[in-house]
Amino acid sequence: MSIVALALVLLAGGEPAPPGVGDPAPPFEIVVPDGGSPRTGLEGEIVVVDFFATWCGPCHRAMRDLIAIREALGPRLRFVLVDVGEPPETVREFFEHNPLPGGAQVTIDPSGQVMRRWGARTFPTTFLVDREGVVRHINRGWGAGYQTRLLAWLRGMLGDAPARRRR
Repeated sequence: MSIVALALVLLAGGEPAPPGVGDPAPPFEIVVPDGGSPRTGLEGEIVVVDFFATWCGPCHRAMRDLIAIREALGPRLRFVLVDVGEPPETVREFFEHNPLPGGAQVTIDPSGQVMRRWGARTFPTTFLVDREGVVRHINRGWGAGYQTRLLAWLRGMLGDAPARRRR
Protein backbone atom coordinates (compact mmCIF):
# COMPACT_ATOMS: atom_id res chain seq x y z
CA MET A 1 0.00 0.00 0.00
CA SER A 2 1.37 3.39 -0.90
CA ILE A 3 1.36 5.97 1.88
CA VAL A 4 1.24 9.70 1.35
CA ALA A 5 3.35 11.49 3.92
CA LEU A 6 1.51 14.32 5.55
CA ALA A 7 2.91 17.22 7.53
CA LEU A 8 1.35 18.54 10.69
CA VAL A 9 1.28 22.27 11.30
CA LEU A 10 0.21 23.56 14.65
CA LEU A 11 -2.33 26.38 14.42
CA ALA A 12 -2.25 27.58 18.00
CA GLY A 13 0.65 29.82 18.96
CA GLY A 14 2.71 29.64 22.12
CA GLU A 15 2.91 26.68 24.45
CA PRO A 16 -0.35 26.37 26.41
CA ALA A 17 -0.75 23.48 28.83
CA PRO A 18 -1.31 20.09 27.19
CA PRO A 19 -4.86 18.76 27.27
CA GLY A 20 -6.17 16.42 29.89
CA VAL A 21 -9.35 14.38 29.87
CA GLY A 22 -12.26 16.78 29.41
CA ASP A 23 -10.17 19.47 27.68
CA PRO A 24 -10.47 20.53 24.05
CA ALA A 25 -7.99 18.75 21.78
CA PRO A 26 -5.31 21.14 20.53
CA PRO A 27 -6.20 22.40 17.05
CA PHE A 28 -3.94 21.48 14.18
CA GLU A 29 -4.02 21.39 10.43
CA ILE A 30 -3.16 18.26 8.51
CA VAL A 31 -1.52 19.43 5.29
CA VAL A 32 -1.54 17.04 2.36
CA PRO A 33 1.55 17.85 0.25
CA ASP A 34 0.19 16.24 -2.92
CA GLY A 35 -2.51 18.87 -3.26
CA GLY A 36 -5.27 17.29 -1.20
CA SER A 37 -7.48 19.41 0.97
CA PRO A 38 -6.17 20.23 4.44
CA ARG A 39 -8.38 19.33 7.40
CA THR A 40 -8.45 21.49 10.46
CA GLY A 41 -9.44 20.37 13.92
CA LEU A 42 -11.02 17.15 15.07
CA GLU A 43 -14.68 18.08 15.52
CA GLY A 44 -17.52 16.10 13.99
CA GLU A 45 -16.02 12.62 14.31
CA ILE A 46 -14.70 10.33 16.98
CA VAL A 47 -10.96 10.41 16.42
CA VAL A 48 -8.16 8.15 17.61
CA VAL A 49 -4.93 10.19 17.66
CA ASP A 50 -1.89 7.96 18.17
CA PHE A 51 1.67 9.26 18.60
CA PHE A 52 4.26 6.68 17.51
CA ALA A 53 7.67 6.06 15.97
CA THR A 54 8.64 3.33 13.51
CA TRP A 55 11.54 2.17 15.74
CA CYS A 56 9.24 1.70 18.78
CA GLY A 57 8.46 -1.99 19.45
CA PRO A 58 5.44 -1.28 21.69
CA CYS A 59 4.11 1.01 18.92
CA HIS A 60 4.09 -1.97 16.53
CA ARG A 61 1.98 -3.98 19.00
CA ALA A 62 -0.32 -1.00 19.54
CA MET A 63 -0.70 -0.61 15.76
CA ARG A 64 -1.87 -4.24 15.51
CA ASP A 65 -4.40 -3.50 18.25
CA LEU A 66 -5.59 -0.36 16.44
CA ILE A 67 -6.11 -2.47 13.31
CA ALA A 68 -8.22 -4.92 15.35
CA ILE A 69 -10.21 -2.00 16.81
CA ARG A 70 -10.89 -0.68 13.29
CA GLU A 71 -12.05 -4.15 12.24
CA ALA A 72 -14.30 -4.46 15.32
CA LEU A 73 -15.88 -0.99 15.12
CA GLY A 74 -15.74 -0.26 11.41
CA PRO A 75 -15.53 3.11 9.68
CA ARG A 76 -17.26 5.10 12.44
CA LEU A 77 -13.86 6.20 13.71
CA ARG A 78 -11.18 8.42 12.22
CA PHE A 79 -7.56 7.42 12.89
CA VAL A 80 -4.77 10.01 12.84
CA LEU A 81 -1.36 8.39 13.35
CA VAL A 82 1.35 10.90 14.20
CA ASP A 83 4.94 9.80 13.59
CA VAL A 84 7.33 11.90 15.63
CA GLY A 85 10.82 12.93 14.54
CA GLU A 86 11.37 10.72 11.51
CA PRO A 87 11.78 11.59 7.84
CA PRO A 88 8.80 10.95 5.54
CA GLU A 89 10.78 8.31 3.60
CA THR A 90 11.26 6.23 6.77
CA VAL A 91 7.55 6.38 7.59
CA ARG A 92 6.51 5.63 4.02
CA GLU A 93 8.85 2.63 3.87
CA PHE A 94 7.61 1.35 7.23
CA PHE A 95 3.98 1.34 6.09
CA GLU A 96 4.88 -0.29 2.77
CA HIS A 97 5.83 -3.35 4.86
CA ASN A 98 3.43 -3.03 7.80
CA PRO A 99 -0.35 -2.68 7.83
CA LEU A 100 -2.17 0.27 9.33
CA PRO A 101 -5.81 0.72 10.35
CA GLY A 102 -8.06 1.09 7.30
CA GLY A 103 -8.57 4.71 6.34
CA ALA A 104 -5.90 5.97 8.76
CA GLN A 105 -4.16 9.25 8.04
CA VAL A 106 -0.41 9.04 8.64
CA THR A 107 1.06 12.37 9.66
CA ILE A 108 4.58 13.56 10.40
CA ASP A 109 5.63 15.72 13.36
CA PRO A 110 9.29 16.29 12.43
CA SER A 111 10.29 18.45 15.40
CA GLY A 112 8.08 16.89 18.07
CA GLN A 113 6.25 20.20 18.54
CA VAL A 114 2.80 18.65 18.14
CA MET A 115 3.70 15.79 20.48
CA ARG A 116 4.79 18.30 23.15
CA ARG A 117 1.66 20.41 22.60
CA TRP A 118 -0.52 17.34 23.18
CA GLY A 119 1.51 16.29 26.23
CA ALA A 120 2.49 12.89 24.82
CA ARG A 121 5.66 11.95 26.69
CA THR A 122 5.99 8.30 25.73
CA PHE A 123 5.42 6.06 22.71
CA PRO A 124 2.77 5.14 21.96
CA THR A 125 0.36 7.65 23.45
CA THR A 126 -3.23 7.35 22.25
CA PHE A 127 -5.87 10.07 22.63
CA LEU A 128 -9.58 9.46 22.05
CA VAL A 129 -11.37 12.64 20.97
CA ASP A 130 -15.17 12.95 20.85
CA ARG A 131 -17.31 14.56 18.15
CA GLU A 132 -17.09 17.95 19.88
CA GLY A 133 -13.28 17.88 19.78
CA VAL A 134 -12.87 17.09 23.49
CA VAL A 135 -10.28 14.61 24.77
CA ARG A 136 -12.23 11.83 26.49
CA HIS A 137 -9.50 9.27 27.19
CA ILE A 138 -5.69 9.11 27.13
CA ASN A 139 -3.67 5.90 27.12
CA ARG A 140 0.07 6.29 27.69
CA GLY A 141 2.23 3.38 26.55
CA TRP A 142 1.23 -0.11 25.48
CA GLY A 143 0.68 -3.13 27.68
CA ALA A 144 -1.74 -5.83 28.66
CA GLY A 145 -5.31 -4.63 28.26
CA TYR A 146 -4.55 -1.86 25.72
CA GLN A 147 -6.93 -3.17 23.06
CA THR A 148 -9.67 -4.13 25.55
CA ARG A 149 -9.47 -0.74 27.28
CA LEU A 150 -9.60 1.26 24.03
CA LEU A 151 -12.46 -0.87 22.68
CA ALA A 152 -14.49 -0.30 25.84
CA TRP A 153 -13.83 3.45 25.81
CA LEU A 154 -14.66 3.76 22.11
CA ARG A 155 -17.82 1.66 22.39
CA GLY A 156 -18.96 4.00 25.15
CA MET A 157 -18.19 7.04 23.00
CA LEU A 158 -20.07 5.48 20.07
CA GLY A 159 -23.06 4.57 22.22
CA ASP A 160 -22.36 0.85 21.80
CA ALA A 161 -21.71 0.16 25.47
CA PRO A 162 -23.85 -2.64 26.84
CA ALA A 163 -26.71 -1.55 29.05
CA ARG A 164 -25.87 -1.69 32.72
CA ARG A 165 -27.97 -3.84 34.96
CA ARG A 166 -30.08 -2.06 37.53
CA ARG A 167 -30.08 -3.50 41.01
